[in-house]
Order: sequence, then C-alpha cells, then structure tokens
Amino acid sequence: MLISRAELRLAVAAGLSNGFAAMTGLAYGFYSPLAVVSVGTGSYGGAVELGRQRLLGTVLGSVLLLVGYWGLRDVPMPIAIAITLAALRLLGGWLKLLVGYKVGGLIVVMGWLSHSSNLGTWIPLRFFWTAFGVLVGLLSLRLFWPTRSLDTVLRQYGELFGDLRRTYQDLAQRLLNSEAQGPGIEDYKRLRARLISLRALRPALSLELGEGANRHPSVQLVQCLDDACSRLVMMVGGMVRRAPTLNDSALIERLHQGEAALLQVLGQRLEQWEQRFSGRRRTLPQPPSSALALPQAWLDLNRELADPNLNRIPLERLERIAARLLLCRQAEQAMQDAERTWSSVLPR
Repeated sequence: MLISRAELRLAVAAGLSNGFAAMTGLAYGFYSPLAVVSVGTGSYGGAVELGRQRLLGTVLGSVLLLVGYWGLRDVPMPIAIAITLAALRLLGGWLKLLVGYKVGGLIVVMGWLSHSSNLGTWIPLRFFWTAFGVLVGLLSLRLFWPTRSLDTVLRQYGELFGDLRRTYQDLAQRLLNSEAQGPGIEDYKRLRARLISLRALRPALSLELGEGANRHPSVQLVQCLDDACSRLVMMVGGMVRRAPTLNDSALIERLHQGEAALLQVLGQRLEQWEQRFSGRRRTLPQPPSSALALPQAWLDLNRELADPNLNRIPLERLERIAARLLLCRQAEQAMQDAERTWSSVLPR
C-alpha cells in the first residue's frame, strides 16, 4: 500500500488547515499546518499530550521572550538569550515538558533574532495558528477514520460475557436435569482461548490512549473485566473437572438445587453485563444499579451443610461437592468484586 489511512488523514488535515490560513489573509498561517503535522501522527491520547505541550511551550516561550527581551536589554544579546533559554529549561523541567520546551526555545530564538520589531503581532498570531492547528489535528484523529480499539475490546468482552452466561446456564441445567448435556472440557478451552485473544488487543488500546494509559479509566476498567473473566473462566474449568454425581440422596439434591440457583442468578447477571458492553458508546458503560441479589436456596446451604446426615456420605463425594460449592462462591465473589471496582474506576 503506497499510503496508509493515517498518512492520508494527516495530509488532508494539513492541507485543509493551510488552505484556511491562506483564505484568511492573516500572517504566519504556515504555523497551522506545522502544528497539525506535529500532533496528527500516532494515537489520539498521544496527540492530546503533544498538543498540550506545544501550547504550554508556546505560552512559556512567549512570556520569557518578552521578559528577557525587555528586561535584559543592557546585557549582551548572546548572554541574554542564554539566560532566557536556561530559565525556559528550568521551568520546562518543572512543568515536565518533553516537547514543549523545545517549542519555547524556538520562539525565544526566532523572536529575538527575526521578529524583535513586531513581537506584538508575531506572538499572538503564532499562538493562534498553533492552537488552531492543534485543534484541527485532534479533530482529524477523532472524526476521520478514528481508531476504535476501546469499542472493539469492550464489545468483545460483551461477547465473552454472553458465552459465559450460556455456559453458566448449562451448568445449572445439568444440576436440575441429569439428562441435560453440560459443558465439557472443550467449552472451557474455548473460553480460555477467547480470553487470551482478548488480552492480545490491550496493547493497541494503550497505544490509542497514549502516555499514561495505565491511569486511564478505560484501561482500568478493561483490567477489572479481565480479572473477573479470568476467575469466571477458571471456575468453569473446575466445574467441568468435578461433574455432579447421579442418583444422590435428597440432601445432596438440595445442595445441588442451591448451587443451580446461584448459577442461574450469575447467568442473569452476566446477561446484564453483556447488554452494557454491546454496541458503540460515547462513554464507559455503567455497572448494574442494584447489588447482586443471592437466591434464598443458596443462602440456605449453611443450614443444609450443618445436617449430621452428611457424615453418612462417602468422603470422595463430599470432597467433590465441597469443591463445587467453593468454586460457586469464588464466582459470586468475582462478580461482586468486579462491580465494586467497575464503579470506582468510572469518572465522577
């Protein structure tokens, strides 16, 4: 491919910016396409940071240029420029400018050497065209062939929640109907493979959000979903390896009914998650408004487990039942933990 979409977008945005500057008739319009090119490459998050630094560098360089040019008039020009650039470097380091202080340095040198006679017009026009170019660059990244890594990742998590919902419902149905076909080891491997493929999309999301992506609510939400899905998928693997026994006593049947009731509730909750992450959105999805309501049959298991008749059941069967109940408890806890984290990472 001779030219990529990103390169074509950058060329069109710079051309439109230059054409608008030429139509206005204002001086120094060439600073606008230069600003577009400087921020219009890479990700949107990186462009925001570059634009912020260019504008801060422009303001800082202009202020120090005016202060140094008028305050150090009695000092030899090379020394005065050096003092001003040193002050710019110190302030730029304090403001953590990586690119902005270079822009400010250019303003100091060019203003002192080339525009000393018209600083009153050159500085405002340069700032105006730089700000306009930054705005055009950001709009081009957002409107023309924008990167949609976040939408892709969240939508695929929604599809994974749908797969988990169906799996949990099948697990519950297997407990209620011994003739029903429950999930097998292949279903667990498929869920695990899908989760691994989702993790492969996260570098693209970090690149789209730019510097400091790990502090972004979107990345924190994706990490929260990944942790929850990992625990929920591992639960499926444990349940598949510990299939329920058949022809059990009435007491064990009641334990199975409590387990099935929880799995059905978790499946319904996963359906709510699935709906929230399907389709495109302008903001991060909100968690369910109400807390996870546990079924009474599950809450009554404490009383059932205290029944002395459990001592008559073979130890191997008891260990299998205890392991399954522990896995259900871990899945319940995983969803509750995820919803608490989900609420905490969203912008207020």
